[in-house]
Amino acid sequence: MLGCGSIKLIDISKSSSELQLTSKQKKVIHPKLEHIRDIVDDYDFEKKQMESDIRAYRTLANDRNLYRYDGGLSTTQRRRNYTQIRTKVRKFLSQRSILLKEIETLLREINGELTAEQRVVFAELKMPELEIPRSLRRDPHADLRRIPPHLIGVQ
Repeated sequence: MLGCGSIKLIDISKSSSELQLTSKQKKVIHPKLEHIRDIVDDYDFEKKQMESDIRAYRTLANDRNLYRYDGGLSTTQRRRNYTQIRTKVRKFLSQRSILLKEIETLLREINGELTAEQRVVFAELKMPELEIPRSLRRDPHADLRRIPPHLIGVQ
């Protein structure tokens, strides 16, 4: 269920007025909307934390000019840092999939509480997204970098 409306679902007051919820529906749906909003806020905080960790790792990993005795890292330390950041990323992405399933369950429960007219409006609301940090996304142009400058590969 992806909506493309301009009103965000997690903006509770606007989405409630847009859906025209009854007081009975508000008692049931508002806690679920608040829970979704909390999930999104926590995810955004974790995403920013992950981006800063990756940025710090890449800064140290790419600084090959420093020798170990000048404040640089040894090969063992580089591997250890790589393993640690890799573990953090895997944990972050698995947590993201768990949160997406939880949000999907809550959205289904909310959808079950709505009337037919409200479901139409609900589908138009902007649903929350848990974006993958840009540094973890696959580069769509990575394959193009390996094309030789000449079609035959001869200069």
